[in-house]
Amino acid sequence: MHDIELLGSAVRRGRELELLVANLFRQLHFEVRINPGTARPRQTDVLASKAGEVYLIECKWRSDKANVDDIDSLRSRLRRTDGGVVGILVSFNGFTGSVLFDVEHHREQPVLLISGEELQRAAGRMETLSDLLWRKKDALLTDGRVMLDEPVTKPVKSKRPIITLPDANSSFLTSAGLPSSVIECGGSFSGMLFARKLADIDWVHATGHGVTLDVTPSVRDERELLGLVAKLANLGWATSDASWSIQQTTRNWHGMGSAAFAEQLPRWKHRAGSPESHHSEQICYFDRCDGGFYTLTAGIAANPSRWTLAPVLSFQLQGIPLDTGPLLQLCRSVGIHEGLYFRPRAEPSVRRYRDGKPLANDVTPIHLVTSPKSNPELTFDHWVTGIVIANPFHIANGHDGPSFPPEIPSQVCGSEHLICALAHHHPLDGRELSYDLVRIEDTSTSDALVIRPVADWLDLNPPSSGDSQPNQM
Repeated sequence: MHDIELLGSAVRRGRELELLVANLFRQLHFEVRINPGTARPRQTDVLASKAGEVYLIECKWRSDKANVDDIDSLRSRLRRTDGGVVGILVSFNGFTGSVLFDVEHHREQPVLLISGEELQRAAGRMETLSDLLWRKKDALLTDGRVMLDEPVTKPVKSKRPIITLPDANSSFLTSAGLPSSVIECGGSFSGMLFARKLADIDWVHATGHGVTLDVTPSVRDERELLGLVAKLANLGWATSDASWSIQQTTRNWHGMGSAAFAEQLPRWKHRAGSPESHHSEQICYFDRCDGGFYTLTAGIAANPSRWTLAPVLSFQLQGIPLDTGPLLQLCRSVGIHEGLYFRPRAEPSVRRYRDGKPLANDVTPIHLVTSPKSNPELTFDHWVTGIVIANPFHIANGHDGPSFPPEIPSQVCGSEHLICALAHHHPLDGRELSYDLVRIEDTSTSDALVIRPVADWLDLNPPSSGDSQPNQM
């Protein structure tokens, strides 16, 4: 850019500016044509196209700012092209207010404005051109504003998400008889969480074990992390079936539902209140998506900055979807435009361990997991769909429980409690029951381990007749 500024001829500066813009688009694998005939009889500086994205680009390097005549000239060229073409006006010395007004009030024919400062930033790799274009397009089409000379590091105060994050259909019923969306127990930084359901992406009429797509989202703090969850919710991928854990040095908090996650995450002062607490905490979020499931993991500073550390969004899918639009939309919205690849999974999506006999007999529930009845004719109000038990394999302070099966991931030993799904649901009606831990299932993503312990029950005083049958799970 500095070499272009030294050129004495305005015509030569203009040509070099066109070449610079063309090369930036070529680096993004666009097919680029200089002075194409797309908008005949008028001449256009640059046409860049790639997989449905087409930009008609005019470049100006004059001593004054681009004015309304320049935007009218570009629009006349756009009217001679297909409706999906987006205009770009590059002006090294900026734009008059009339140009900004025109662009904001004619969004049906979108034009993106790029200043000299922004172009230098893209040429110097301080920001990719693809990210710059995406942010400009999103600001214009979503918020109706022209984004100009805004640094990439500047936090954008987004509006409150329109969508409401869903509550869990289930809740913990504590020993005190109170419902809760979160429980606390001893644990560590294990990258592990519990789930009530595991999606088996191998359950299809094909060989193989599905594919992985790992995304490193550009989220810098807690607010932007929750904004990512809101974007997932807009795609239908933040659900009432979500499970999550927030981990500190010696304590873990486990919960259900994306709404409860958004509510609990800001309460870091409570979690960091113990003398053993670390200067950061680890979050693991698990949910389902079209064709599979995903985890969101990150470290977050346990101080007012709430800076995020190494966020990873890991999708596990049945295969490469024919329509990658939703995934592409999500990736672009968090600043990821390139370097994304599907990788085949090398192992089954769900592993199950059972040895023909219970892993632990006669376990005592600490808390219950309950769900409201769906049939109004039933005489009870809630089903018991899971239980929370003391982990018989917990390594803290030793234990006299059953030996730990080597096939089960060792991270299980670090949790004080196990959150178990029930193989068969039963009514919450106060009957005397005996529970066994019958198996453990698990799945993994690139940065998290998801555990599903499964328990079953036996009625110690079965009624002679009943108005309900166990609900199998």
